[in-house]
Amino acid sequence: MIRKRKKLSTKRLKFLAKICAFLILLSLGAWGAKTIIDTGFLKAEIKWHIDTELPMTQIMLEKIIHPLIKNEYQLNTNEIQQALENQPWIAKVSITAEPLFFNRIKINIDAQQIAMRWENIDCKTNDEPNCTGYISKNGTLFIPKEMTVSDTVLVLARTKIDQKTVSQLYQNYQEYQKITKKIPIKSFTKTHIERLTFEPNVTVILGYQQQQQRLARFLKVYQELKKKISRQKLNQATFDMRYPKGFTLKYSTE
Repeated sequence: MIRKRKKLSTKRLKFLAKICAFLILLSLGAWGAKTIIDTGFLKAEIKWHIDTELPMTQIMLEKIIHPLIKNEYQLNTNEIQQALENQPWIAKVSITAEPLFFNRIKINIDAQQIAMRWENIDCKTNDEPNCTGYISKNGTLFIPKEMTVSDTVLVLARTKIDQKTVSQLYQNYQEYQKITKKIPIKSFTKTHIERLTFEPNVTVILGYQQQQQRLARFLKVYQELKKKISRQKLNQATFDMRYPKGFTLKYSTE
């Protein structure tokens, strides 16, 4: 009987020792987790790489994504990327997470590369919404709340607010500028017809077909007329090249 009692006591002691060890480990784990949280080890950490041409500060970008960081120990990169790419000045957002850390990310911001200014031909004034913007070097129309580039710096494009039309205009603009070479295009209006204005104020109506052929014909005519007509008068002229075997020429009365 005495041996049996000793065996039972030993088993109880071992069982109690196991429970105590488990409770100690559990306490240490909880203490360790709290210590890690208090030291900020698991807090969200974002490293930014921002295009120097982006007219937005890091503080502005942080405010945009702040509502999305509901859980500072875990970040939804898809929501963050979408929120940033919704900003007109931002062309592309790349987000990478650091290995082993689900709450540490790097955000790379690429700014829109501006190619042309844009005006909506359906607007009576530029003070209305969606009336002014820019066309990127990818042929993409974007409309920021504020225009930042001087009006004298960029070529002016005028179309309806339609991305397909804008893309076609930008493609045509590049083709026309190659043809005209040293004669810079000042503005390009695309409706059911196409109209170019060259520096300083020479307007050429190309119509809706055979535009490249008509533009090449204009260049020949223009070179010949420069020998016969004063530069001041010719620089304010309008050439209508839509006639099969000729053109019309009008001078500004201003």
